[in-house]
Formats: sequence, C-alpha cells, structure tokens
Amino acid sequence: MNFLELQVTLSFCIIFFLRMLGMFMVVPVLSKYGMFLDGGNKFLIGLSIGIYGIAQVLFQIPFGILFDRFNRKKTILMGLFVFLIGNIISASIHSIWGLIIGRFLQGSGAISGVCMAYLSDYIREAHRVKSIAAIGVSFAVSFLISIISGPLIIQKFGFFAIFWIASCLSIICMIIVIFLLPVLQRNQFKKRTHFSYKQLLKLFLNKIFFRSYMGIFFLHCILMINFMIIPNQLEILGCILSYHWKIYLYTILISFLILFFFTIYCKNQFILKNIIEISIFLILISECIILLFHSYLFGMIIFIQIFFISFNFLEVFLSSNISNNISKNYKGSAMSIYSTSQFLGIAFGGIFSGWIYSVFTLSQICLLQIFIVLIWYFFSFFCKK
Repeated sequence: MNFLELQVTLSFCIIFFLRMLGMFMVVPVLSKYGMFLDGGNKFLIGLSIGIYGIAQVLFQIPFGILFDRFNRKKTILMGLFVFLIGNIISASIHSIWGLIIGRFLQGSGAISGVCMAYLSDYIREAHRVKSIAAIGVSFAVSFLISIISGPLIIQKFGFFAIFWIASCLSIICMIIVIFLLPVLQRNQFKKRTHFSYKQLLKLFLNKIFFRSYMGIFFLHCILMINFMIIPNQLEILGCILSYHWKIYLYTILISFLILFFFTIYCKNQFILKNIIEISIFLILISECIILLFHSYLFGMIIFIQIFFISFNFLEVFLSSNISNNISKNYKGSAMSIYSTSQFLGIAFGGIFSGWIYSVFTLSQICLLQIFIVLIWYFFSFFCKK
C-alpha cells in the first residue's frame, strides 16, 4: 500500500473501532440496569437492544443514495452526527423510552456501507482485501473491549456515563473524518456498475451464500438472547456485575487463541470443510449446558466459553464462505446483503429476547434456543449439500 491507502485504511479502522466501542459497551449491562429506568420492563429492554439493528437496516440504503449524489465526507459526517445525537439523548433522558429513541438514532447513522464504498474509491483492488481485513480486525477488537469495559465503566462512573463516553468517541471520529480523510472531487468519482435487482436476487437466493446470510442472522440473534440472560444469571449465582468483565476477558481471549492456532495449524480437510456445521453444533452444546447447569457458576462459565469459541469461528468462516465463492465484481453486493442479515439478527434477537424473557422461564428460553439452533444446523447442512 502507498501512504494514501494506509492513511485511509487506518482512519477507517479507528472510526469503526471507536464507533462500535460506543455502540456495544451497553450490551452486557443493559438487561440489568435497564430495569432501573423509568418505565423499564424486560420487553422494552429487548426493544432498546434490537432497535439499533432495525434502524441500521432502514437507513443503509438512504445513506448510500446520499453518498452517491453528494459530498462523500459530508455524508459520513452526517451519519456520525446522528450517532452523536443518539448518544446524547440516551444519556440525558433517564427513561426507557429515551433510551429507545437514542438507540434508534444511533443506528440511524448507518454509515458502514458508505465507509466501505469510500474505501473502494481510494484503495487499489490489489490491496482492498487487506483494508477490509484490517477493518474486520478492528471491529472484533472493539467488540472484545466493549464487552469487558461496559461493566467496568458502570462500576466507576454509572450507567449513563457509557453514552457520554460514546458521545466523545463519536466526536473523535468526526475529527478524523474532517482532517484525515481526503476529498474526492465529483469529476473523479468512479463509474458505478449498473444496478440489477435480478442479479441481487440471484445473489440472495444462491444456496452457498444464503447459508452465510441465514447463519449470521441466527448467530447474532442467539447472541442478543444470551446477553439478555447472562448478566442476570451471573448475579443470581453470586458474581456481582463489577466482576463480569473478568469472565468475559478470559473466555474471549481463550477463544481468540484457539481460533488463532486453528487457522495456522489445522490441516484436516474434513474439519475445514465442515467447520461451520461443527461450530453450530458447539453452540448447540453450549445451550444444552446452560439448560442443565444454569444453577452453577462453573456451568455458566463453561457455557460462555464454548459459546464465544463458536461465535468467533462463525464470524470468520461465514464471511469467508462468501468471499471464497464469489467473483470480485459482485463481492460488494454480496457482503452488503450479509451485513444487512447481521443487523436484522441483532434487531430480531434483541426484541425477541425482551419478549420471551418477560414471558418464559430460563429453562424454557434455553429449550427455545436449542430448537432455533437445531433449525439453523439442518438448514445450513441442507444449503451446503
């Protein structure tokens, strides 16, 4: 990469890292502290978690249209400004509906696709995969740090400090966009390929890709349901919230190490060809563990460990399943559908978890998750064949 490509890549790595950090810090603590907000109940807490994904799905395309027609940097700044307003509202209005409105505005600044399009304007095709991979790493690291830092911030500064910190992080992102991202003049815009709904439908219905689309949907749906359960259950078992970060830190680090050594040393073709189904099966095992041993702290830790191992493997191999089986001409479209499926999973999982947690017992929720994972497993196996 030349200097300009490195500058753009590093800028977007920082932007994605800080933005996602501000977004995810609230996830491991919202199921507990949301109950203390005015009007808070389990369903509305789930809605506040999932509404971010709904807003992302609704505003990805409008921001893409703005990006193609108007100044690129201003479009990204607009999205970050909306994200900032959402954080300020979440921090200022101390009620569950204020949180829901704030989270919706956070998701309304849907600039993920816009940033990737901006990236493609500056990064040569030979180096584009490196840039996307670097951004993917920053996303994963931000998720790790946010899961650990959320409980720590609340312990030191209180619940609403999370949103004030996220506001500061969004301002830093805006400064990076203003001063570090170059400006591409209108006459320098690359010609866009003709948009075809027929081709988009083919990409969506292709069995190989549909396996990844539905896989990432189910994965993030299960993730949201689990994070509605885990914080409360750990506290019931005597592990106070200020110690949760230690459990998340050790389990996520171990899962990353296992993933690292697997990608380097595993040469078994049977395992590599079936790694997605194996990971889904491990999620099924983790859900069986929480069903049988949710009354024991050690059982909960084993459940969290197996789940994060499976989660990290699926995050890597579901996306690579698309990248390795599609031509470069349609990779952007396929990954856009993939990202939309991910946000839909977050939205559905958050809202659905709030409803089932207010209606069913923990054992019933675990049985429901096992049923969902079984459907996912057989669906993935069928699409693979």
